[in-house]
Amino acid sequence: MPVRSALDLARELVATPSPSGREEAAAEVLIDAMRALGFDSAYRDEAGNAVGVIARGEGPTLLLTGHLDTVDPGDPSEWPHPPLAGEVADGRLWGRGTVDMKSALACMAVGAAAAAAAGVRGTLIVAGAVLEEVSGLGSMHLASTLDYDAVVLGEPSDLRLKLGHKGRVEVLATFTGRIAHAARPELGVNALEAAARFVTALGRLELPVSDVLGPATATPTRLRTAPGGTTNVVPGAAEVVVDVRTLPGQGVEDVLALLRGLVPDGEAELSVPSSPVALPGGGTAQRPHASPAYLVDPGHEAVGKARAALGRALRAAGRELEEGVWWFCTDAPHLAAGGRPVVGFGPGEEELAHTTRESVRVDDLEVAAQAYRELALAFLGGSP
Repeated sequence: MPVRSALDLARELVATPSPSGREEAAAEVLIDAMRALGFDSAYRDEAGNAVGVIARGEGPTLLLTGHLDTVDPGDPSEWPHPPLAGEVADGRLWGRGTVDMKSALACMAVGAAAAAAAGVRGTLIVAGAVLEEVSGLGSMHLASTLDYDAVVLGEPSDLRLKLGHKGRVEVLATFTGRIAHAARPELGVNALEAAARFVTALGRLELPVSDVLGPATATPTRLRTAPGGTTNVVPGAAEVVVDVRTLPGQGVEDVLALLRGLVPDGEAELSVPSSPVALPGGGTAQRPHASPAYLVDPGHEAVGKARAALGRALRAAGRELEEGVWWFCTDAPHLAAGGRPVVGFGPGEEELAHTTRESVRVDDLEVAAQAYRELALAFLGGSP
């Protein structure tokens, strides 16, 4: 069926389940829509990403992208509207993926087609990436196989321009003691006490601060002791998980070195856990629980073009452009490989992502589609 609007496509995408690693059906929905919208080609690449291309002669290449996969909707009874129905109510489109981030992909496809009709010079690519929620492997594949000059990432921003975000490193600190009866604690070595000293020291840790992203943080989020089945034993082991939010330039080894300075030699082992991720072609890969930070220079030419284009689109809708940074991690660092600038813009309130209240204002879909059109024209030399 021909696509009539961004809302139509967003509803169809929301109604097509696409948990991480099983995005095939949603990818086909997006590909069929791009073909119906007049893209020159639309296909699934080797990683399973949905890719659509509009080529209009010599010129730069702009990539409009977001991810197809979603987190699990959970118990449908906890939603005010069915999470996989694509239902419109109270002026909003409801369901898993409306905010994070199928609505943006729908608006990108429609906006790209409108830009092509208005006249662009160069190549416009729309890509629905896979595996963002678990690894970023889909966007890594896009970055390594597509030749583009700039990226617009459609993660939810409530129609604000986004310039980047902090990174994240999950650190597991393992403390080893010696078990004893709690009535004779002097016979053992209490691993919990060592863990407590470490957690206290975290609060005194001096961390760098960015004028744009704010401070790096190190937050203890979980404590577990062993043995865990009784309360009258001096624990012989303790584990503390620390969620470290990083700034550009802070890598995994930098974080580990910083935290190792808080514990005496030999008292704890610090590591970054990893988990197996299913690959689209079969098999698995281990991915560490770490994502880098990203920040585009606010004075970069690409940011200036985005400000001008988004300002036009929002003023036409009676709104003013705001800008800032995301508080969550995205695929921007992967897409920026090779120094390519990434700017962010998408419909949907960030705080509704991954919740049972996930929904997007229907009016914002029309604004976003127009905004992506303006962005394409600005980057590809078309007339605004």
